[in-house]
Formats: sequence, structure tokens, C-alpha cells
Amino acid sequence: MYMTINPQDTLNTLALNVVHREREVHQYQINIDNYTAMLAALPQGEPPAEIMQYMSTKTEELPFDVPLETVQTVSDYQYRDRIRYLVRTEAIEQGKAKAVLNALKAQIPADQLDALVAEALVKVNAQTPA
Repeated sequence: MYMTINPQDTLNTLALNVVHREREVHQYQINIDNYTAMLAALPQGEPPAEIMQYMSTKTEELPFDVPLETVQTVSDYQYRDRIRYLVRTEAIEQGKAKAVLNALKAQIPADQLDALVAEALVKVNAQTPA
């Protein structure tokens, strides 16, 4: 089919993509870990009853007669909910990236996988600025 690409080129490309996809999966994990650590510093449980009426309102749209402490509490709970959402979406996207990574690996013969990926990693590291 191809005139300039041989089967070894295809294996090398697959291995290179394994390196890149593995880094993508790793980056998702870094984000998940970071967001999870952030959640530990944010409020837990349900918001207090006195702020429930404000939870769906942007803090900049809250009336000025709402005490600043209450606005801060609302903001903390809203931010917590946003971070929870980000953990979920990062995990979902990581799952997709893992599926692609596994598919890439499956296309490389098992007895060549480690060596080809190691060669690809050397190439990637040589191109990545320190």
C-alpha cells in the first residue's frame, strides 16, 4: 500500500505514540491527584442551610447586603463542586487515553514492545527541552 513506509516504520510510529499517550495518561493522573489534594482543603459535606439559596448564583451576582463571610463560604462550596467535576472529567478522559494506549501496545508484538518503546523514549527525550 505505502511506497515509503515499511512495517518497521509502523512499529516505530506505534511505539512513539505509546510514549506520548503514556505521558498523557500520566498528566491526567497528576491533575486528578492535585485536584484530590485541593478537595481536602475545601469544605466537606452539604453546604449549610443558610447558604443553600445562594449556591446556584455566581458570587459576583450576590446582593451586596450578603455578608462577605457568607459570600466566601458560598465561593468555597462552589469551588469545591467545580473541583469535584474536574476530578470526574479528568478520570473519564484518562480512561479514554488508557484505552488508546492499550490499543497501541496491542499492535506491537510483545517481544518487541519494551525495546521499541525504549528507543522511542530516547527520541522523545532528545527533542524535549530541559
